[in-house]
Amino acid sequence: MALPTLLAVDDDRASLVTLEHLLRQRYGNSYTVVTETSALAALARLGDLAAAGQEVALLFADQWMPERTGIEFLAEAGSLHPHARRLLMIDVGDVSAERGIAMAMTLNQLDFYFGKQWESPEEELYPVIGEALRRWAIARAPRYEKVKVVGDSGRARTLHRFLEGNNVTSGLYAPDSEAGRQLIQQHATDGRLPILVLYDGRVLVDPTDDELAGALGGNTEPGDGVYDVAIVGAGPAGLAAAVYAGSEGLRTIAVEGGNVGGQAGASARIRNYLGFPWGISGLELAERAGRQAAQVGAEVVVTRNITALRSEGPHRVLSLDNGSEIRTRTVIVATGATYRRLDVPGIDALVDAGVFYGAAVTDAQLLDGANVYVVGGGNSAGQAAAHLAAGGARVGLLVRRDSLAETMTDYLVREVSGSRNIDVFFNTEVVGAIGEQRLRGLVLADTKSRAERHVDADALYVYTGARPRAEWLEGVLARDRWGYILTGRHVAVRDENAGPRPLVLETSMPGVFAAGDVRSGSVKRVAAAVGEGSTAVLMVREHLKAMA
Repeated sequence: MALPTLLAVDDDRASLVTLEHLLRQRYGNSYTVVTETSALAALARLGDLAAAGQEVALLFADQWMPERTGIEFLAEAGSLHPHARRLLMIDVGDVSAERGIAMAMTLNQLDFYFGKQWESPEEELYPVIGEALRRWAIARAPRYEKVKVVGDSGRARTLHRFLEGNNVTSGLYAPDSEAGRQLIQQHATDGRLPILVLYDGRVLVDPTDDELAGALGGNTEPGDGVYDVAIVGAGPAGLAAAVYAGSEGLRTIAVEGGNVGGQAGASARIRNYLGFPWGISGLELAERAGRQAAQVGAEVVVTRNITALRSEGPHRVLSLDNGSEIRTRTVIVATGATYRRLDVPGIDALVDAGVFYGAAVTDAQLLDGANVYVVGGGNSAGQAAAHLAAGGARVGLLVRRDSLAETMTDYLVREVSGSRNIDVFFNTEVVGAIGEQRLRGLVLADTKSRAERHVDADALYVYTGARPRAEWLEGVLARDRWGYILTGRHVAVRDENAGPRPLVLETSMPGVFAAGDVRSGSVKRVAAAVGEGSTAVLMVREHLKAMA
């Protein structure tokens, strides 16, 4: 089998010779190194490689070349080899490409960039290339499957999603496939499906989620005694709270009924999280945070949902869906929110690669001149469209109704209607997404005639609403009209015997705090959720000190 290719293009021959030498020196045994001094010649070479079925792992391009800029070349080359990781080279100190780089990174048109020349490649070059190759290998190289799932039922697919959602590499095999038949012949005893073959040879037949989690070393039951703090939810806010509480020496438990990582775990790339300049996947961030929480002594219980909360004297009691209970001195509710996602072919594969749920305000300045669409007819959608247009984007606002009057505040209707950069498309919905690795276009349909049309699109922002995961707290904690948990000054004054006013993240029940997307007024961002989770632990300490 031919080795994967590393292709570099730079019209500066001296720089290209240096890069070629460094690539061959470090990676020549495992990859074929190809260089070109012309962007057009490089595109022709890539076309030949694509026609021959040759895998390209990395693409390197200098930014300032005569025929194409590096960003333009990488965008064009990416359509020929969509799985290749794209690296841009710029001269150290060159700031002229900053805006283009930021926009390309936001729209997933670029993966990495670095300066040249390289006085110390071990410090300046190889770490970036190593990370790029690691990410390419995760997506393209044969994976070691810790679990093989055999079955074609909905339950088999659910188990497969559960494993992948918790960062356990797995394969799904149809019973009538060659591999599936071999696994059944080797391991099945009574004909029941699905069966799961674990990395160590153990076989599970149609296991429950908690049986599967337990077999893989997960903790599915709380311990005995009283905890200092119990955290409900193990998304970014819950995991941050678990890490900080555990490191403070508090007896800590976090309970998660779904995937560790929560909503953020579904993000293919979180690009604006502090300390990760090339971004990090939601699954990887969750896996690291969960490991960190365990290292500082926090317990993380999975496959269990909390069904009720009550107060018993100095303790708070949480009921689990299997009938067990957790007694704790304080609680942090970090159950997050479920965002209404578009059920449209092609959309899920492009989340964070041109398709975004919320977050338009922070991206506005990066999308000058881009074709951007916003889905939604409420105030959030209107505000997003206005911000994006103010940043220079050409915005299409897609609205299922034939008017904005019923769903958007009057001043926003006037602002949207009066903007030269915003076109409002009524009776319109998204029915398809076009693109590999990044969004390139959308299929739009008229909600009345069902006539379809294709449009070019660099980005799509979806504002179709969210539902807080707080139904189990109905009548227990004060919530706003949308169901989000009220905290701090938004909580009504408690009676004279209830103690002082709530702390900033404290709810209507003393000793119970809320953090992250489930909290009314929170900023729906990963970094904000992490900040609230860690801040809630400081308030837990204050509460415990007052109780002592």
